[in-house]
Amino acid sequence: MPTISNDELALLNTLERSTGAKANDVFATNECVTFIVQQGDLGKAIGKQGANLEHLRRAFGKNVDLVEDAETLRAFLANIFRGVEFLSVEEKEDAASGRKIVFLKVNAEHRGKAIGRGGEKINRARALVKRKFGCDDVKIS
Repeated sequence: MPTISNDELALLNTLERSTGAKANDVFATNECVTFIVQQGDLGKAIGKQGANLEHLRRAFGKNVDLVEDAETLRAFLANIFRGVEFLSVEEKEDAASGRKIVFLKVNAEHRGKAIGRGGEKINRARALVKRKFGCDDVKIS
């Protein structure tokens, strides 16, 4: 797990104070703040009828995404790509470069949902999987 900056620590504290949920990590971009909440705390973080999530969106002035943490890569990917069915998940290491790459095979009708508008979802998944599992890339086919 990477070192958490003071800005990220402030985001984590805001989540905990606002919702009572605990987060293990946070990844922020100009457009979105993504929290990795502890297993079992996702419902608490979202709040009744999404009230906590909406409060966080207003507080940060940007979209907020919540991903429940998981111990295994496959379970973590399933939490990132909620609603996308995987046909297969393969983790391979490129012999030449030593890079670890995760290959996700999804149904054709779920491909767009997995990639997201402008590649937003797959790019976020790449960053989260790199932070948590040390994988260099995630590819969808």
